[in-house]
Amino acid sequence: MNKKLALEKDALRPNEIVMKKSVRTTFKIADVTNENLRTLLHKLEIKPKELLDEICSNEKLIQLIESIISQNENYFHSTLNRRKTLVISKFALQFLSRKSSELKISRDILFNNIILTFKIMLDKVFEEEREKEQKASEIVNDFWDEAEKIEQQLTELLGKDNPITQRFGLISTIIMDLSSAIDNKLTKGKPIDPNDFSQS
Repeated sequence: MNKKLALEKDALRPNEIVMKKSVRTTFKIADVTNENLRTLLHKLEIKPKELLDEICSNEKLIQLIESIISQNENYFHSTLNRRKTLVISKFALQFLSRKSSELKISRDILFNNIILTFKIMLDKVFEEEREKEQKASEIVNDFWDEAEKIEQQLTELLGKDNPITQRFGLISTIIMDLSSAIDNKLTKGKPIDPNDFSQS
């Protein structure tokens, strides 16, 4: 076999392709799991298959979930009152089956714990991000106030039609739009486009 053909064959990675195939499977879940799953899919704008692949590939997250399960192994036993059929990857299905066997719990209890733990962790990440963006909003607003003062000084010195004043006016507008964009992110959850300087 020549080197080029060998490289092409290796690039195909047949096993990876198989593991990405979609399969349908049904879980017994709690009402809170159903709500958490719905929230996660909406916030992240992804499908269950993508969510499970991300979770099952995150070693640190799985270690945390294992620790939580070892302390609360009976948490979901009496609350799995709903059936949910999902399309997930063969990789995720095999991972859940193997991990449930290792932990000696049902696949359903493992799935419920995974969704609950990931939701708690994501809420924490979002809250930390919100706190930082709130601080960023204060910094930008302080800068905006200062820019308005400078713009007024330039207007008084050069007049409003001077190109220096006009150019600086554009800077003030960009800062103002950024302030509004941050506020919309904090109040409405609207993502900030780093390349749209007119977004407000």
